[in-house]
Amino acid sequence: MKKNKRKARVQTAKPPAKVGQANSRVPPPRNLTPELCKRLRRDMTKACLAVVETHGLTVEGGELSDIDLRHGFDISFRVGIPMADGAIYSPDKAMFEVLAPHFGLEPSDYGRTFRSKDEVFRIVAINPNRPKYPISAERVSDGRGFKFHPDNVVMYLQSSGA
Repeated sequence: MKKNKRKARVQTAKPPAKVGQANSRVPPPRNLTPELCKRLRRDMTKACLAVVETHGLTVEGGELSDIDLRHGFDISFRVGIPMADGAIYSPDKAMFEVLAPHFGLEPSDYGRTFRSKDEVFRIVAINPNRPKYPISAERVSDGRGFKFHPDNVVMYLQSSGA
């Protein structure tokens, strides 16, 4: 008779399954809704803020973009060292403040909104490497980026301010 060369397994007791944890997963929705996207944005911003505050930093953003209610959306946060006013240094804003007078805009126009063809846009940057359409703006409704001619933006801002 041959000797069994395998070691006998030691039977260990499995810990009992945690009640409520395995079944607490919420099934995914069939589609996203604008309300659900807003709730997710709010919850994710709150969670990100809680994490960065433990390191003495601050967070901005949480803007939704590329929203596709059937599949998903993009969300972006900017984490940084807070300046004296509590905001994060923005290179786009700094460049805008320097270049705005050259394009007929005011440095305070950064972030202003204007209406074009029944849609609302927010000024987000100036790109001097695009001489024909140097003003970058994002559509407020979905965050999609657009390029504008500076004369048009000045006209839109004047008509929205009146």
